[in-house]
Amino acid sequence: MAALKSVWGIEVGSYAIKALRLDRSGDEVRVGDFAVIPHRKVLTTPDLQVDEMIRIGLGQLISEKDVRNQPVVMSVPGHLAFARFAKLPPVEPKKIPDIVRFEAVQQIPFPIEDVEWDYQTFGGGDLPELEVGIFAITKERLAHLMGLYGELGIQPQMVNLSPVALFNAVQHDLDLENRPGPLVLLDIGTTASDLIVAEQGRAWVRTFPLGGTHFTEAIAESFKVPYAKAEKLKLEASSSKYARQIMQAMRPVFGDLLGDVQKSLSYYQSLNAGVDLTEILGVGSTFRIPGLRKFLGQQLQCEVARLDEFRRISVPGAAGADFAAATVNLGTVYGLALQGLGLGAIDVNLAPVPVLRQQVWARKSRWFAAAAGIVVAAGGLMFVKGLLERQSLEGGRAETDQVVQAALDKARQDRNALQSIQAESTYGFTAENFRRLVDDREVWPHLIRDVFSSLNSAGPQATLFSGDSNAIAAVAPEDRRWVLLEDLSADYASENGTRRFSVSMEVEFSHQGRQDFLNDTVCAWLRDTAAEDRPDVPYRIVPGSVSLNIDRLVTETVGEDRKPADPGRRADGDTRRRDRDDGRDNDFVGASFGGGDGVGGGAMQGRRTGGEKVRAGSAGFALGGAGAGGGFVPDGQGSDALDAGTDDRRRDRGGAGRREPKAVDADLEKLAPIPGAPSLYAAGQKFHRGVITFEVELVEAQAPGLAGEDMDS
Repeated sequence: MAALKSVWGIEVGSYAIKALRLDRSGDEVRVGDFAVIPHRKVLTTPDLQVDEMIRIGLGQLISEKDVRNQPVVMSVPGHLAFARFAKLPPVEPKKIPDIVRFEAVQQIPFPIEDVEWDYQTFGGGDLPELEVGIFAITKERLAHLMGLYGELGIQPQMVNLSPVALFNAVQHDLDLENRPGPLVLLDIGTTASDLIVAEQGRAWVRTFPLGGTHFTEAIAESFKVPYAKAEKLKLEASSSKYARQIMQAMRPVFGDLLGDVQKSLSYYQSLNAGVDLTEILGVGSTFRIPGLRKFLGQQLQCEVARLDEFRRISVPGAAGADFAAATVNLGTVYGLALQGLGLGAIDVNLAPVPVLRQQVWARKSRWFAAAAGIVVAAGGLMFVKGLLERQSLEGGRAETDQVVQAALDKARQDRNALQSIQAESTYGFTAENFRRLVDDREVWPHLIRDVFSSLNSAGPQATLFSGDSNAIAAVAPEDRRWVLLEDLSADYASENGTRRFSVSMEVEFSHQGRQDFLNDTVCAWLRDTAAEDRPDVPYRIVPGSVSLNIDRLVTETVGEDRKPADPGRRADGDTRRRDRDDGRDNDFVGASFGGGDGVGGGAMQGRRTGGEKVRAGSAGFALGGAGAGGGFVPDGQGSDALDAGTDDRRRDRGGAGRREPKAVDADLEKLAPIPGAPSLYAAGQKFHRGVITFEVELVEAQAPGLAGEDMDS
């Protein structure tokens, strides 16, 4: 798209709508206008009508600024989109698009036809190899966001990710291409944070789900106040008389933020050996929290600055103070407007192709009007001739209608005959359907094998398999390298000729590493296996589908009774009770109490809750060998129980005059108490539960046929 002369960059954030118009004259860029319109309530406020609040904010924007008739570049939040980076093999330039598309199919966790995506290559100059950044968003999500703009008459010509736009802004404003060493940009938004590493004209992006709303929620929980009041306390933390208590409430979130930043930086350094990350530039209102920059700087051993002003753009006059105060939140819209002016270092556009085509046609409408005039004139000249030809056709219309009707009747007869033949021939496909029942029978055993292989990748100590509960308990829980499988499920789906299972593993472990432990063992095994070629396995693990689901990772503390403090809560939010520590499940299947050569054996199936009574007698509580008549006599049942045994023997022998056995009420807890499993945790010790998910795709491309299909087709 040709570079424009004046462009609006618009970002709909959770706290406010930000807009900036840049005007270009040659190589000079200046601020034409700007606006920051806070929402009446933060969009993360519980039970808030988010779309309606956005409509109100956009309506206020177009009432104050001339946006409808101007080119617009909009952003989508990083946590609603995808940014993936990969190194490309050395290929000819003309083959790069094909290689990138192949990478996109592998990296994007959605079918490629369901997303809008674009890419940018990084390479040349001093860079030793070619890299590519792939950016995508689902069409459904993008359509919803653009629909909110379209309702108010705003038609964005370009769409980009917020972290990419921020990179474009800082790249231009600080001239990063000529700056030695990398620079880390940390944009702490309301619901999520974007970490961007800018180095030698290229960018690397990671988004993690922690933002300003988590600080607000920590204050609300600590002070027991509503969300809106907690948000106000956070904004006034520096001047509040409760500053110390507010900071103490937010301290756990400080630690979580530090952990995510450290993991992101460590991962980037593992991909780029020898890179020293020593400077961080903070963006977003959250960096106004007192002590945050100092805390991050001390813990990360690097310099942390805040984006307080732009070097290459400014606003003169009275509005300059307002612009300077909003600078920390205007980085994204600055980069969006730069891209519209043709000055963006990363020029990707996720706008749907039909929308772009419609805009192109709209700009050419004046040429179409002239062409339409010529067509109308030519049509007028042919009008008379058309009337004459119509008169000649009217005479033969009746005959034509009869021919058409006869053809339709013949088509109906042929269709009915075909349906009749198909109905009579489907019986022959029954055998084929039965044969297909055994198709894919090897999938589940292989899946079970892979699941337990991934669990064994944790490297459990030999003591944990000794069967000696005392020896196991002697190993500190935080040092135990075992992962226990609590639940395994798989959901099947077939779409676009592919068959997939969405596998969910609920696990329990106690190692101190928590998510790092699972990520470096079980998840790492699954990711490595996804990259392998295994011809003997009937499926492949879909690359990029392995997820640790950090939001479902919970930690429980064992109480004084050596049970979890909250035993009814599972990692996936299910509240079904799990009494694993005492070795008893609520559901049980009774076993046969018969002995010897086969008389008196029985089975019962029921549900045990506390001291519930279960009726015995005919349910099969008879003991003894072949011909033996020993009845099962519960404590305290006396002759009634003996009569029940006698009745059972009479029934087993057969014969006239037999009578029905008496029912015996048996308290299973007293008769056959199930001992609890030895506890492997002491009071106060902690263990974790989490859910690991991944997808597997069956090797065959086509799903099995249905009954009634033509076997030769």
